[in-house]
Formats: sequence, C-alpha cells, structure tokens
Amino acid sequence: MVIPCYYVAAVSDHSHLLRQVYTKVSQQLNAQSVARNMFQCSAITLKELQSIQSKRSEAIKAAERLLNIVMNQSDNVFSCFLSVLKETDHQHVYEVIVASNYSGKCYAISVKFAVLLFIF
Repeated sequence: MVIPCYYVAAVSDHSHLLRQVYTKVSQQLNAQSVARNMFQCSAITLKELQSIQSKRSEAIKAAERLLNIVMNQSDNVFSCFLSVLKETDHQHVYEVIVASNYSGKCYAISVKFAVLLFIF
C-alpha cells in the first residue's frame, strides 16, 4: 500500500511544533509502523528505518528516534509524517500535533494540483 505524501506549507516551524508535543507523541507513537510507511514514500532512508527497527524492544526510544529524524528534515518529510499518521491508525497522534498548533493560523495544503486552504 502506497500512502500519498502531501506537501504542507505551515506558518509555524514543524520542528518547534513537534518539540511542544514530544513527550506525549513519543509515548503514543508506534514508530515501527509509521517508519515503514514513511520509508515506502521515500521520506526516510533505509539506514534511518533500520535505526528505528533496531529499537524494537524500546518503543519510546524508537518513537523518539523517528521524531528526531522528522524534526531535522524538510517540510515535505513532516507532511509525509502527518499523512502516514492519518493512514496508520494514529489519528489520535495526528490530532495531538494539529491541536497543539491551533491558534488562528492559516495552512495551505497542496494535494497534487489542487490547493486546499484551511483557516482555524
């Protein structure tokens, strides 16, 4: 199953956003599943996937590793991360991230050729 990775242009920095919810997300995230799907859409490298898989017995450390990778990558990787969360039974984690940035900001999401505008 190939999960589409959408480009998200957000007003705030995704690294800062993930720092705000780091502890909560790292406790709720199944990093193995999310990392496999991110690898499929070329958002992380094989080496990064293997480093997450090597922490299989340490779920929180694996989640922290994935979050650290996403925080240090481009907006496209963050966008893919959000898409994968929605597609892999992580809706609750997606909502934690999105809700943490709820403050009257405007987001433009470009899906292929269509542009959607969301105002919160």
